Amino acid sequence: MALKKKARQTLILEILAQQVIDSQEELMQALQQMGYEVTQATISRDIKELRVVRRADQHGQNRYQVLPDNVETTPSLVIEGVQAMATAATQVEFMISIKTTPGSGNRLAALMDANQIDEVVSTIAGHDTIHVLCKSRTAADQLINKLITWIE
Repeated sequence: MALKKKARQTLILEILAQQVIDSQEELMQALQQMGYEVTQATISRDIKELRVVRRADQHGQNRYQVLPDNVETTPSLVIEGVQAMATAATQVEFMISIKTTPGSGNRLAALMDANQIDEVVSTIAGHDTIHVLCKSRTAADQLINKLITWIE
């Protein structure tokens, strides 16, 4: 059964509040067990719109959690985040790979996504690495220069 966006996102928030979900696949399976069919692309868009990030909970277990509305997402916070969590950045054409301290990839990517940095189309984060897809080679050139300055 298909769900309208608002109902689906409400259900996703309920699932995340009640269950430990640590992958998009698990979230899709939880929805499927309730009789709803969704694609991974839909889950990915919903997660971004709902400000859901994968991070350690109070027990140290990685799980999807909703960022509170009061989380500051100003450019200065992104700069501080890069300074605190990033250790290196490398550019390859229109992409940038950012190495972070262990466990910081998702947090820093969430800050970057929430801030909607002009040069950035999207980010893909892991435990200690972020891959940043930039709008163009020129945009990547501009962003790598900023990142290198902030990291040093």
